[in-house]
Amino acid sequence: MLLDVERLQIGFGAFSPVDDVTFGIDRGEILGVVGESGSGKSLSATAIMGLLPRIGARISSGRMTFDGIDLVGLPEKRMRRLRGGKIALITQNPMTSLDPMIRVGPQIDQSSRLHLKVDRKAARARSLALMADMQIPNPAVVYDLYPFQLSGGMKQRIVIAMALAGEPQLLIADEPTTALDVTVQAQIIKILVDLVKQRGLALILITHDMGIVAHACDRVAVMYCGRIIESGAVERIFENPRHPYTKALIRCIPRLGMVRGSLSAIPGTVPNAAAYPTGCRFRPRCPVAVVRCQTEIPKLHGDCEGHGTACHLVTAA
Repeated sequence: MLLDVERLQIGFGAFSPVDDVTFGIDRGEILGVVGESGSGKSLSATAIMGLLPRIGARISSGRMTFDGIDLVGLPEKRMRRLRGGKIALITQNPMTSLDPMIRVGPQIDQSSRLHLKVDRKAARARSLALMADMQIPNPAVVYDLYPFQLSGGMKQRIVIAMALAGEPQLLIADEPTTALDVTVQAQIIKILVDLVKQRGLALILITHDMGIVAHACDRVAVMYCGRIIESGAVERIFENPRHPYTKALIRCIPRLGMVRGSLSAIPGTVPNAAAYPTGCRFRPRCPVAVVRCQTEIPKLHGDCEGHGTACHLVTAA
């Protein structure tokens, strides 16, 4: 297993917005992490990148190992060698990753020069090749443009090229298609899927869109209120969703031929970490909750095929 996360708990002051999270991913695999905003998806990614101290958070307990290296408590100097090199992050808004005052080509160069120790000429050649791989037309021209001169889809391609420049083994894509139109979304997802196949990378794809998960991922972990409530192979999850929240997310996927006004929605909202309910955290929004759900937190139990569910109604069956 390239990345192994075991019982991760993240603390923010007196609160734990992420609790008891366990998952793993290997090379050549795409893991979708799905859930509504506030479920703890991006915070988990921030922990893997070693960036929690910069937002005032900490790892309270749990283990994270990457290629045999224990990431919890790893000195910042060693973490910096991994971050951007062996582990790379693609953010949901490319403008937060691109410096508006620097041409996009040299921004890609920086990662190659820092992590691969190549000279300026070699870094430029590598950046042009990566831009071509990202299906950017006229890479030599685009290399000298500023971010404001590019469309949203082009900027996101530049950000992906930046992430690849350090030759990472693990890519974390945090909602990489947010704010892009549907056609461009499909192009970006295809680029990411092709990268995994061609380069043997591991990809964690964070999203709130179950449609993207169905199309692109091998396995999926469904998060709600900082906990994984269902996980397994994508085919099994979609054929036989067990948790009421997973079922509700799948019902929210629009389909061709739907009657106007028939698209499902999940009542209520995700509570913040200071107001997590007792027992099952989905209980206030769950249509099938029972008395046991009020007091007892369900544990994630898996079957022999790796399909895990944290629901009293499922584990009691």
